[in-house]
Formats: sequence, C-alpha cells, structure tokens
Amino acid sequence: MPTGRKRRILIVNAYFDPWRSSSPTRLFVPRAMAPYYLAGYFDQTHCEVRVWDEMYHGALLQRSVFEWPDVAVFTGLTAAFDRTRQLAAYCRHFSPKVATVIGGPIARALPAICNDVFDYTCQGDVEEIGEVIESIFDPGHRAHHTAPRFDLTAPSMGVGYLETTKNCNFACSFCSLSGEGRAYTAHSRASIETQLDAMGKAFAVMVLDNNFYGNNRSTFEARVRLIGERWRQGQFRGWGALVTGDFFKRPENLKLMAENGCKGIFSGVENLDPQVLKTFNKKQSLASDPKSLTEACAQYGISFDYGMIVDFGQQTIAEIEAQISEILVDQTIPLPSLLSLTIPIVGTPYFEEAARSDRLMPNVLLSDMDGQKLVEWPKEPLETVVPYLRDLLQFRGRKFALTRHSLRHAWHWRKQYEWEQSVLAAVRPLHRFYSNLGIGNPRQMFQSFKEPALTYNATTDKLRSAYRPLFHMPAHFAKDFVPLAITDSKGALTDQFLEARTGARSLAS
Repeated sequence: MPTGRKRRILIVNAYFDPWRSSSPTRLFVPRAMAPYYLAGYFDQTHCEVRVWDEMYHGALLQRSVFEWPDVAVFTGLTAAFDRTRQLAAYCRHFSPKVATVIGGPIARALPAICNDVFDYTCQGDVEEIGEVIESIFDPGHRAHHTAPRFDLTAPSMGVGYLETTKNCNFACSFCSLSGEGRAYTAHSRASIETQLDAMGKAFAVMVLDNNFYGNNRSTFEARVRLIGERWRQGQFRGWGALVTGDFFKRPENLKLMAENGCKGIFSGVENLDPQVLKTFNKKQSLASDPKSLTEACAQYGISFDYGMIVDFGQQTIAEIEAQISEILVDQTIPLPSLLSLTIPIVGTPYFEEAARSDRLMPNVLLSDMDGQKLVEWPKEPLETVVPYLRDLLQFRGRKFALTRHSLRHAWHWRKQYEWEQSVLAAVRPLHRFYSNLGIGNPRQMFQSFKEPALTYNATTDKLRSAYRPLFHMPAHFAKDFVPLAITDSKGALTDQFLEARTGARSLAS
C-alpha cells in the first residue's frame, strides 16, 4: 500500500431489496448500525473510513468506490451473501491488492464458503475487527478508545441509535440468534455512556437491542435510568426499544420506562394464532394481544408497534384474511410495521425442521429467503396462494381501508400521544405499505428498471439484475456471480449449500 497516506477502509452493509429496487430506502427505521460500530475500531489518525449501506444509500454501483479501498469490510443479513460476494469481486477487480473481510450472520451461518471467498472471516461480534486490523496493518491502526462513528451516519433525520445489550435470552425457532446460540449480555454503563456521547444531540433515540428487557431486572432498570438521565438533560426528546412479550407481565415496567422518556415500544406479536406461535417456540408471545398491549402502552403515553408473520404452511388464506380484517376494523389496534412470511433462515431450528420435513420448495436460492416470496410449500394450491400473497404484502385492493385505519388510529389515541407520536402513527403504515417511489441516482434507477418482475414464488422467480456483472470482468470472477442454491430441483439441500456451511454447528442432530 502507498506510504504517506491514510489507509482506506470501505465498510459495506450488503442488501438485496426484496422489491427489487436499487434506490435508497432512507425513511426506514432502524438503520443498519453495525458498519458504524465497526468504523469506530479504526484509528482516525491512520485510517480514512467510508460506509456504504445498500439499504440506506441504495445499491453500490460506482466504479470509483470499488477502486478506492485498501480494505473492504462486508456485513449484512444471511440472505445477502451473494451480494457480498459480488461486491468483493468488484473490489478485487478494480483494486487487486484489497483485503476483504466478512462478518456478522453471514459468516456465522456459512463459515466454509466465507473462508474460501474472503481473506478474513469473523464469526464473533464487532470487537473481533480489532484483531483483523492488527493482522492487516499493525496495532497503531486500531483505535485505542473505540466509539461508534455516528458522525458518518449523516443525514440521520434526527434519529440516534444505541445498543445496550447483545443477543437474546429466548430461542424463537425462526431467529438467527437461536441458531448462533450466543449468550445474552448487557453492555457496561461505560459502554452505553460512550455511545451516547458519540451520538450527540438527537431528536429521538432508537435502542437497537434484540431484547431490551432481558432476564436481569437490575441491569434492565439501570439501563432505563441511564437513558432517562440523558433524556432529562435534553439530549433527545424521547426513545424507543424492542421488548419481548414477558415484559408486559409486569405493569411497573411500562411505568418505569415512561418516567424515563420512553415514547415507543416494539414487540414481536408475530401471529394472532397461539398454535402458530407454539411452533415458533415463541412462548413469551402467547399472551401478546396487540389490542391489550396498545391500550396498556397508551395509558403511559407510549405508542405500541409490532411485527406480524404469516405462514401459509400452517394457515389458510381464510385464516390469514380474518386476522388482517380483524385489525383493519378496529381503530384501537395499529397496523403492523412489519408484515412478512416466515423465513427459514439458514442455521436456525426452523430451517433444520423445514429441511427435514421436506417443506422447502425446489430451486430455492439463499437470496430468495427475504420474507417476501414463498420458499416453503403452502397448505393450499400455489395458484391461489401466490396472487393473495402478492396483494397482501402491499395491501393492494384495500389502500382506502389502510388509509382510513391509519388516520382513525392516530385520532383515537391523540390525547394519550404527543403530536410527534400521532403524526408517526398516521404516516408510518402509509409509508410502509404504499409503493416505494424508487428515487435514487440515475444509475440506480436504471438498474431497478432492468429488474425482472417479482413473482412472489421462489420456483418461478428469475435472477435479479445484480447477477449480471456491471463491468467487463475476467473469467475467473464468473463464479462470484453464481447464486448459492439451497435446494435442488427435487427440493433437497444441495451439495453446494452443505459444503458452504461446513463448520457451522448443526441443529439437526
């Protein structure tokens, strides 16, 4: 590497948009924060860091960016493995001496293939990047005092991000954390203070924890009060966090959080059918009725938000339709901020059970597992399920009912909510379920234009345009644009996939 200049570090959150848009999605909350935490481990005196989040910034298509780095660090959800491989190929082509690093869920689920593709594979938390920095450069390039590089997140629309715990104390069968089996731990007060200091003044704070509540009451209360101290000092106007269903069994929890500035809570209701929840091993949500939880939160001026998972392998269209209709006719219940199919994420108990039970459809790619298309056999005919799914995910044919419900819900709770909460309650569902405008730079919009139509069915979907190289590439890069196939033409796991995850702890035994 040239002497006399800072080392150039590119950190990328790789992302395949399930709607096949290459344009930015800048209004989605929360943003991916792993790149900014990783950036804090590089010493600013010796290193220049750039972050590219393909969800927030849109697809990375610029040759000048691929030519720039000395080190390229990739992270992302498991389904984005193919995308990380493509981006690494571009970097290697235009900057042959670049060192490539992969971490996060991808590396933990697919260690063998990551070892083959990337120079460094990190299966731990973000702290492991420190060892990689020392291996590539020397200890002087590793920051002595690490803090997230929130300065690189601008513009952030006034939202700050904070992590106070890692992992989760529950083991939902469909969750990647269950497959990884790592212990639930809380950050120290010093770590949280450092993050808050790095954040600076913000309009609102989103706590990124997978489970803010956890299984240690003393640390929970301490974290709530610490955030409350900053709220009372005026650093931000309010904050929100994700909690599991057991949080609501103690009403004093809501009171404590409200007294310390909490304005919003997200909890994974997931499904209104208790039998479906039991198959997900989601015992903590069996009593998570969105109506009662919304009312309980509203008493303390806290807005309630939740996600829903539909499972056509266990539910009929009529059963799913009844759940959606139940919500639409009740203005006291918010619409879900997340509506998804069950995803058999690689490495999870749910995936292993789906594979053993022959529920996976044929010719499924890893990149198909995005929650927006069928990858498991439904209990009803495909010709009826697929059209219904297409309409359901974007509320086609019921946009008026969606708009009416959003406005009525915000109006109903206006006396319990502050004006910002009321505006968000009215606008959020409209943003989520109306079509994405797809506005990006010209190259991103042209890339979106080239995409084949989404069929909502993994067996019939055509490869997205990203699998065709943007630039003329030497023949030895061709393998980097071949998708990782999970199942073959008969629905069995492919040899390619089984080899890719060698070294990962199997949950099938």
